[in-house]
Amino acid sequence: MNSRIILPLDNTTWDDARRILQRTRGLVWGYKLRRSVLEHGLGVVAEVKAYGKVMLDFKLYDIPSAMTESLQMHIKAGADITTIHCTSGYDPSAAGMSADHIAGVTILTSTAEDDFKRYYRGQTISETVEQMARQAQGRYEFLVCSALELKSIRSLQIKKICPGVRPSWYAAGDDQTRTAVPADAIRDGADLLVIGRPILTAKDMVKALKRTNKEIEAAQ
Repeated sequence: MNSRIILPLDNTTWDDARRILQRTRGLVWGYKLRRSVLEHGLGVVAEVKAYGKVMLDFKLYDIPSAMTESLQMHIKAGADITTIHCTSGYDPSAAGMSADHIAGVTILTSTAEDDFKRYYRGQTISETVEQMARQAQGRYEFLVCSALELKSIRSLQIKKICPGVRPSWYAAGDDQTRTAVPADAIRDGADLLVIGRPILTAKDMVKALKRTNKEIEAAQ
């Protein structure tokens, strides 16, 4: 199946992650990792790649030399995508690296308007994301942003990953404040969708994934 879903296993123990991998193989684009790597090292990436692609989500923000070192290790380990903060200003080409595999993270989907105003003055979230996206274009292969900001950056030549996506059948609330349904995200230009809790908390994870994949396919 040619799925667009990235299933986040960031907060999942390695034992639980293995069980999820076995149940969801072939139903997702790949998996987003953090905790398993912290617990067991980058060697787990190769094991996960037997089930799908891998997005390492450490959202790096450091001095350029430290970021280069981490990125090189992530890519060498087999990461298909590895994340950094756009506000780090990191330029891969200045370090002799290509844009491949690197995703620039804009404003977190858990950031509400009031929180945003506390740190960013004189701009809206949409304006700030658009500015970050224009700077990231050509510098990184991917951009991570809320689906709510897609319309203003749809024409930019950068692949767009949207977290905080909630299938239309999901009714529970959580800590994500800027969310969208898959159909809207796809129609506005998303390439990949990070969908976690609706799948991971479902009574039948496989059924929930198949249902969500159908919802995405109908919007394409």
